[in-house]
Amino acid sequence: MKKTPLLIGIAAAVLLTLSLTSCKKDANPSVTTLSHQQTADVINNNGRLQFKDSEALSKTIQSLITKTSEDLNKWDKELHFRSLKNDTAAIEKFSSFGFPDFYESILNNKGEYMIGDTIVYFDHGYKYLIPNKDETLLNKIKYNQANAALKFVAGSSVLYSSSSTDNSDKTLGPAKNTGINLSTVLNNNYKDARYQYQFHKDGDPNSVRKIVFELQNYYEQNSFAYVCYFHTRIKQEYLAGNEAGNWKPAGEVMEKSFSNLNFDVAFINTGNGTTTHITGSGRNASQTDGNDLDVVLTTFQASQSAVTASVSGNYHAKVIPAGNSAGHYDLTPASW
Repeated sequence: MKKTPLLIGIAAAVLLTLSLTSCKKDANPSVTTLSHQQTADVINNNGRLQFKDSEALSKTIQSLITKTSEDLNKWDKELHFRSLKNDTAAIEKFSSFGFPDFYESILNNKGEYMIGDTIVYFDHGYKYLIPNKDETLLNKIKYNQANAALKFVAGSSVLYSSSSTDNSDKTLGPAKNTGINLSTVLNNNYKDARYQYQFHKDGDPNSVRKIVFELQNYYEQNSFAYVCYFHTRIKQEYLAGNEAGNWKPAGEVMEKSFSNLNFDVAFINTGNGTTTHITGSGRNASQTDGNDLDVVLTTFQASQSAVTASVSGNYHAKVIPAGNSAGHYDLTPASW
């Protein structure tokens, strides 16, 4: 890999709360702790994860970023915690952020966690910081975002290419020219219809499903950079109410896998403004359950949220229940 991902500095860049976090103890002692070595670093404080400091968050991120879905579910159970990842209704509410799976595991279903006594809260494309565990201020911000003094842009860019000939209808797929090699810019509010496959559940024309293969760049802004998590995922959606464009997460069991992933990500360096490349091979992954299969390929800090990326590899998805044989989609290789 040409450039080592900047995992060590991510937590500080995500929050910038070292100067915001006080040593004041939580007045409410009702907490649940982990049963392993991270006991002193993270606790479940009344349904909201609380990290000891930004270094504890950094260590947790390094631990969770490569975990499987099963491992992340175990993380919830150890903490007696209901994460955003395991709350279907809440996931839909926060879907516009495009959080990687591991990040959903540190958020509760209200989009919150804590570092020291600083609350971190996500809503409508922003990350808010509320020092001194000021619950009154948090409620004011939830009522009116103008009450926030500390807020930063957060969200996800999804792969889109204006040069693809099959993107005229962004709700349908798959496109026919899946064998192309393409470098493309990740921009906000677009999805790449080349890698979507639509089918009918059990042959029922009123039960429309689709399998989606996608790349996302999740980023969080701070005062000097964007912290980025570049990831790829396989997911399934259904067309709610047969209403055009009203796609919702589907929880049907799928056999899903990535293999032979290779990537090149170019971004604007925070130091001198030049273009920097990260190249490498993503880990192979397979899964059989109703959740997304999500793999973070690399992390970095950039001066812009938009990046240029090329990814190739094998993508496989198959809906398992009987009668869903039409829900089978392969790209070998997929080239973005």
